[in-house]
Amino acid sequence: MKKADAVYVLGGIFIALTNLFYCCTIWFDIKLPRYYPLEHVWKWVNEKGVPSQGWYGMQAFAFLAAGVVTLIAYLVLRRVISSQTNLKTSYIRMCGVVTSLIVVICMGYMLNYEFSRWGVYTILGL
Repeated sequence: MKKADAVYVLGGIFIALTNLFYCCTIWFDIKLPRYYPLEHVWKWVNEKGVPSQGWYGMQAFAFLAAGVVTLIAYLVLRRVISSQTNLKTSYIRMCGVVTSLIVVICMGYMLNYEFSRWGVYTILGL
């Protein structure tokens, strides 16, 4: 496998996993720290009536988890690269298609989740 192909595959893996792990924070209700901008502190609890930003914790979790799994995939692919096995072009294309599909589905889910939570559908009369 060429190094350029490996970088492309690893990039696809990282992007897809970042989206999946972000959605996992919603699906499995993973408790993460929230930032309270008025107090300039991070807390594990969600205080009612106090503005907080949970997005930072969710993003950090998604990036870190995807980074760890991508590192593992890199270690596996490094053996493939060293053995000079060429990856079929169709597999590389399939990686791009699967990555795009996962990103579109996850982004659609996130958008629907946030719109439902914020009451956007109600405002629009949907």
